[in-house]
Amino acid sequence: MAKKETEKKEQVIPGDITRAEIEAWKALHGKVYKTMAGEQQAFIYRPIKRHEYTKLMLDTELIPEEEPLAEKRLKRLSDRQIGICMICTLWPSQEEMERMLENEAGLASNLSNEIMDHSGFDALAKSEEL
Repeated sequence: MAKKETEKKEQVIPGDITRAEIEAWKALHGKVYKTMAGEQQAFIYRPIKRHEYTKLMLDTELIPEEEPLAEKRLKRLSDRQIGICMICTLWPSQEEMERMLENEAGLASNLSNEIMDHSGFDALAKSEEL
């Protein structure tokens, strides 16, 4: 009984993710982050690695004939945002993420931007006017 109470206290997301699971992810991936969509939905993710990013960019590249087509460019952007989310999100499950990304139009954009910021794509330092 004491073990269950201790586990409850160590849960990062009540009823779902424990501190031990977070530590296991950190051991595997390095940094791990938690963010919220609204007040109810939590996401746990890791930064994207360079080789994953490069592969995703190459896999979603357009052939030159498609580049002028707006719908192809929009699909490429969407595929890249969804790809980043699917590669890097540790929780919720892949199946739940697929459902959420389909049902919530802005989720892929917002979450992928946050993941990219934590993957070194944010500004390294604030610019200073000289």
